[in-house]
Amino acid sequence: MTRLTRKYEFTNEAAADAAIAALPHDDEGNPTHGHNVVKLGYLTIEPAEYDEEGNETKAAVVSNVYAVDVWWSGEPLASWEAYIVWPTPLGIHNFGSSSSRDEYAAKYCELHPESLYCNPPEPTDDVVE
Repeated sequence: MTRLTRKYEFTNEAAADAAIAALPHDDEGNPTHGHNVVKLGYLTIEPAEYDEEGNETKAAVVSNVYAVDVWWSGEPLASWEAYIVWPTPLGIHNFGSSSSRDEYAAKYCELHPESLYCNPPEPTDDVVE
């Protein structure tokens, strides 16, 4: 069975919950779809800063969109297409299947061929000190 990792952004948690609730469930509300869904929430863009005593001196800056990762059991649902995003592979969260990670990275590079991730610099003999 094909397992595909895809990443999504919703306007808020309620919108994410509505999309998740629309996935197949039984009469008792238990998922029957076989997909792995991870609600990452509002991702930290800049971490908080603290003084020596542990007091927050600068609040964290978080994203204004709600992140969800799905490890689809088969093809992703078309109803989720409007929410898909393509962050650089191996970022905040990824699933364990190497074939799924490899497929995501290949699709990312297909969509973003000029990305540094897809075109790493050639190694040099320079010594970094």
